[in-house]
Amino acid sequence: MTLDQDAQLVRMVNQIAANLGGGREPDEAADGVCDHLEKFWARPMKRRVIACLDEADNGLAPLARQAVEPLAERQAG
Repeated sequence: MTLDQDAQLVRMVNQIAANLGGGREPDEAADGVCDHLEKFWARPMKRRVIACLDEADNGLAPLARQAVEPLAERQAG
């Protein structure tokens, strides 16, 4: 994937986090976002957004990062 495609995935995760995060506790919202990514995203998409965690300025919103980190753990296990 290209950098533009990575940026698009980051935007998508941020949008999902914004939509699922409203009015919920942060941990509950992050779990919901993580579950959504796990259920509905293709494996290559998940790999690419997980790889973005290693980039210093990846553009992930705090809630999105909080959701992608456990996704990375789940995918590794």
